[in-house]
Amino acid sequence: MKKHTLLLILLLGTASYNFAQESKPYEGVAGWAETKDQRLKWFREARFGLFIHWGLYSAAGGSWNGKVYPQHYAEWIQNWANVPSKEYGETLKPKFTAAKFKPEEWASLAKEAGMKYMVITSRHHEGFNIFNSKAPYSLNNPVTGGTNISPKGRDLYGETISAFRKAGLKTGAYYSLIDWQHPDAYHTFKINPVISGSKPNHEVYKNYLYDQIKELATNYGKMDVLWLDYSSKDTQGETWGTKRILTDLKKWQPGIIVNNRFWDGLENKNGDIGTPEKYVPPAGLPGMDWEVNHTMNESYGYSDHDQNWKSYDKMMNLFLETVSKGGNLLLNIGPDAAGQIPAPAVKILKEIGTWMKVNNEAVYGTSASPFQSTDWGYCTQKPGKLYLEIFNAPANGVLEVPLSSAIHKAYVLGAKGKMLTVKTTGNGKTIQLPADFQGPKPMVVVAEIKGAPAVLADKVNSLKDGSIVLTANNAKLTGTGGIKLKGASTHDPNRPNTIAFWTDKNDHAFWDLKIQKPGKYKVLVNYFSAANAAGTFSLSLENNMLNCIVPAGDEGFKEMEAGVIEISQQALGTASLRLELKAGKVDGKSMPEISRITLKPI
Repeated sequence: MKKHTLLLILLLGTASYNFAQESKPYEGVAGWAETKDQRLKWFREARFGLFIHWGLYSAAGGSWNGKVYPQHYAEWIQNWANVPSKEYGETLKPKFTAAKFKPEEWASLAKEAGMKYMVITSRHHEGFNIFNSKAPYSLNNPVTGGTNISPKGRDLYGETISAFRKAGLKTGAYYSLIDWQHPDAYHTFKINPVISGSKPNHEVYKNYLYDQIKELATNYGKMDVLWLDYSSKDTQGETWGTKRILTDLKKWQPGIIVNNRFWDGLENKNGDIGTPEKYVPPAGLPGMDWEVNHTMNESYGYSDHDQNWKSYDKMMNLFLETVSKGGNLLLNIGPDAAGQIPAPAVKILKEIGTWMKVNNEAVYGTSASPFQSTDWGYCTQKPGKLYLEIFNAPANGVLEVPLSSAIHKAYVLGAKGKMLTVKTTGNGKTIQLPADFQGPKPMVVVAEIKGAPAVLADKVNSLKDGSIVLTANNAKLTGTGGIKLKGASTHDPNRPNTIAFWTDKNDHAFWDLKIQKPGKYKVLVNYFSAANAAGTFSLSLENNMLNCIVPAGDEGFKEMEAGVIEISQQALGTASLRLELKAGKVDGKSMPEISRITLKPI
């Protein structure tokens, strides 16, 4: 998977490249943009797919010569342990047996989970492939002897693709553009033997890429996805011979989807789909199709020491947050060298499958939520239906929905015959939830409406203890200076969303809130401290005005007390109050990022 280019510079050799200029979508190759909607029709319906990382790294399991490498991404073990390609191949090829590999069981599990497509690593960065390539370098080379690693008489890629296709799933190949062993590649290991005086011939390597992609596209029947990996600012686009590949790929597989990693940036729009990795974009990626690829523990490749498995609740939050923002989830498994999927991964997929069996209508073919955010969970929609996925049911059992549209019917998905009581209030609609729900969680309530949903401004309500938490997620941002939400990243997937890129003091943020308790409140501001971000904020609510200085400092999230405000008795009678956060003075590169503001009753 994609890592920082700096890591490659430190551990891998470098060369002088003809760096790619800013690229056009599909490198300007005809036929791609014109057929995009048609080719992506099934992808937009599917919403849920399986990612499989399986290769020589699976035999290492995140360790080398008895040393455990705690870094995530066990498929990078050759890099972590700094192993020459020859030694790496000779050590792991005998261990990569696939002795217990049953692709039909993999396909059955994916189908049970409700997945509609799969993508498997045909070749990762190490340069070894699980398909039987007939490229001369793959058959015999002086570096590793050969790159084909399927046991004799087998083609593991072909067997997998066939089994999943037979089970009714769309199929695709992950293919790494970088190669740590090929002597003519852009990124090779420094410690691999090099013939004195020789220079990499990148044209040879580009031809090798072309030949292998051609084999994948022409030797295994219909190919639904080509999932490329690893471009950077200095190696992208025509660096890989992209124009030639795309020109012919369209002929070989007219209906194929190609992701955006021929080019730099996980959210670039040069391919069919964006590919955020291990994070969900705070506001989705409006105007483009996209897919989050994520893991059930931390690593993509098999790691026998990575036991940081996500809970079912966290996994479902990740899944439904992605779909509610208009994306697909490509969820990864990392089988071991024998071909077995770790038991915790099997358990999670079966649990998701139990939920999907009842609730898949709330996933397949849905579009993004009409609401900016909700306290109780997520929402997806189809024409005439809103699907309310409830993770945090209110204590009183009354669900508040900021909607002015009339709800004609409301019921729990899977129990359509039992209508739920709907009422209209000043805050929109309320739905009385059943007290005896026994189905798989989260519960999904269907609200049937006519026409497009008419959404009311979101209002933040008090928590049980009377405090009010104003997060970046439910802030309204205004201005033209670049202010926007910043979220988690590939290398910091648990980072909370923040109000960021705030460089213009004319930009500001505000929240509408419903007051349920008058009186004094302590105001706490949670922000991301950084050496190059500082400034002054003003915070106003009713007749209260607080000014606070947020200094530069060591990097990390911190919380400061901004002061005390008093909310009047009259506020109880108002539909909502507005809290505004404005910048006074910007010191450094930008204002500090704001994660949340909490009002705690005194």
